[in-house]
Amino acid sequence: MEKVVENLVGEQGMAIADAAVTSLKERKITPSPENYAVWLAYHSSIHAELRAELEMMIAAKRVIDDDVCDQLYIKYFEDIAIGSRLIKAGGKIAAEMEDVRKGLVTAGIKTKAYGEKLEVAKQELAKTDSPLITRDLVDGLVSATGEMATQSRHLETKLAESSVEIEALRVQLEQVRIEAATDSLTGLANRKEFDSRLADMCVASDQGAGPVAIIMADIDFFKRINDTFGHQTGDQVIRFVATVMDRAKPKGGVVARVGGEEFAMIAPMTDRKTAMAIAEKIRQTVEGKRLVRRSSNEDLGKITISLGVAQRRQTEKPADMVERADAALYASKRNGRNRVSQEELTNAKAA
Repeated sequence: MEKVVENLVGEQGMAIADAAVTSLKERKITPSPENYAVWLAYHSSIHAELRAELEMMIAAKRVIDDDVCDQLYIKYFEDIAIGSRLIKAGGKIAAEMEDVRKGLVTAGIKTKAYGEKLEVAKQELAKTDSPLITRDLVDGLVSATGEMATQSRHLETKLAESSVEIEALRVQLEQVRIEAATDSLTGLANRKEFDSRLADMCVASDQGAGPVAIIMADIDFFKRINDTFGHQTGDQVIRFVATVMDRAKPKGGVVARVGGEEFAMIAPMTDRKTAMAIAEKIRQTVEGKRLVRRSSNEDLGKITISLGVAQRRQTEKPADMVERADAALYASKRNGRNRVSQEELTNAKAA
């Protein structure tokens, strides 16, 4: 997004901005900052993937509306969107807490003043037995007590309201945190979350938690599926494979979407032999399912995936284990697809 903004300089920048506005008007899209950002990125040619996806939609005469723009914004500017929501929610919590703080300070000041009035009344009562003076003191104390009661009720109400508001904001922040770690299409972990969880499991393994294995998977001939049936059907296939892998993960395992049609599973307390069995079960399940295109009930043909397995070596860096699993995956691709390979054996054969 910063690169897009940098391009909005001089006459060329004005032309890009005008083109973005024109695109919004032509398609009757709401001129929100998010939608404007999508079309700025398109016309500036900075975001090649976003531009390519929009051009395919335009070529296919697909309706591009607010919902489509929203999906594109989440897909290509997800970190910015999440960051913005975190800042907004965090700012609301800060403002709410400041209101509470001010209320407590005010209550403290009034409580102190009330205490001072009680002390003065105590001293005056000790010095006199005059009914008139006593009545004035009592009237003053009654008035001050009424003010304190009103203040207390106001503070109780404010604290109750703030408690509800802060809890709602806490839930919102938790939702944003989950979204920051989740792939929006499949609901699986995203690459960032995958890297974080893998690092944690490698540390646990070094501390005696048992072996860790990785299964990498890639949908075979996915571009052909997209080109033949369209991106929505391609998304349907991606979600199907995601579901199969997620259901097959061992206890404590994590499945992530780490690329367009590429997935990864972290299998804790799992050796290579067991991971190979899990991968083969996934392969068979995907191959055995006949999918149909939702819009037309058209048979998509046999969907297959290629998989690669690697078990972590002692004290091995997470990135090195991923690289070995990737090598096994691409060995499966080279050897005809729709199969499971393990990197160690691949290397042995190559030698």
